[in-house]
Amino acid sequence: MSLKFYKNFFSNIEDVLADISRNNTWPTTFVSGATDGPPVHWHKDEVHAYIMEGETDFLDAETNKRTPVSAGDKIVVPAGNLHAEGAIKDRVVYILALPEPRLPEEFLAMEGI
Repeated sequence: MSLKFYKNFFSNIEDVLADISRNNTWPTTFVSGATDGPPVHWHKDEVHAYIMEGETDFLDAETNKRTPVSAGDKIVVPAGNLHAEGAIKDRVVYILALPEPRLPEEFLAMEGI
């Protein structure tokens, strides 16, 4: 199953929290500093990523397509989907929503290919 992108999905934090509540997921904030981006990887859980600040792109390894994302966009990464966040010039602030609460070292665990 491919990544799903929702451009201009939200306009404020209240929209994000309402979507998280509708999906019965658990939010956490993640700040990604300047980087060339991680290698292609996958996660054990489906992740809903809300871009609160900044811009980057995501590689969907299934389609080999990069999609630019910026503040207001939502990305759904299905469990087990191979993907990679792109380069970041400054920083990107995400709210990540997971199916259950996790410690940072658990939800940031990237499974290699």
